[in-house]
Amino acid sequence: MKKDLIAALGRRLRQAGSGATAVDSAAVDSAVADQLDDLEMAYAVQGATLDLAVAAGERVIGYKVGLTSQPARDTFGAVEPAAGHLLAGRLLEDGEPLVTAGLFDPKVEVEIAFTLSEALPGPQVTAQDVRDATAAVAPAFEIVDSRWRGGARTLPMLVADNTNAARAVLGPPANSPVSADLSKITATLSTGSRTVPGSAAAVMGDPAEAVAWLAGHLLRGGRRLEAGDIVLSGTLCAPTAISVGDHLVADLGELGSITLDVT
Repeated sequence: MKKDLIAALGRRLRQAGSGATAVDSAAVDSAVADQLDDLEMAYAVQGATLDLAVAAGERVIGYKVGLTSQPARDTFGAVEPAAGHLLAGRLLEDGEPLVTAGLFDPKVEVEIAFTLSEALPGPQVTAQDVRDATAAVAPAFEIVDSRWRGGARTLPMLVADNTNAARAVLGPPANSPVSADLSKITATLSTGSRTVPGSAAAVMGDPAEAVAWLAGHLLRGGRRLEAGDIVLSGTLCAPTAISVGDHLVADLGELGSITLDVT
């Protein structure tokens, strides 16, 4: 019965992320939100959506880390961050506009993206290991969007829905080497007349720590971070609603800036 529910949820969430209607949890199965009651099952549903994507010709290019700030974890009663995967077909080229058609309630997050030059297979990966294994860091936008109607109400619902991953775009790689002081990076997100401040210190104290956590999380599931993987390490700014016509600008100081037009 649980296997059938995992398959059904995976299929519905995949369809919702590909242009179908948002998933009404009550319509999938009776009391489905209660049946999706633990993280093991939630990650199994996430895996089912990934299997469907790969079968349709998609390719995994990396991962995202969510719930990297304490307030975000408190919102969902989480004791640690949450992970999702990144698909090549959902990565925009730098300068390519974001088309909101097919999204439900998109929000933008400002992130530091890591591109790895070597694998991180060990069970005790540290932030310094991450810095040593990183080819480049870059400013990035992640567009988050829930495929659940009304948004995820529980932590398992969030995880099952690939932690709200929808689209992403990476800016130019930073000219400076990976800094030991990424925690000191500040950010300013501008969306028209709105300005949203942010700090890398909100990302587990140091975004490299979020990547180190991800390495351990993947290892527990029999996977690992590989050379070439892109990791969105967590948002520096509060998730911010966006609308058609917005021109987004994120300034991350010494890491550079990134822009995105919303259409």
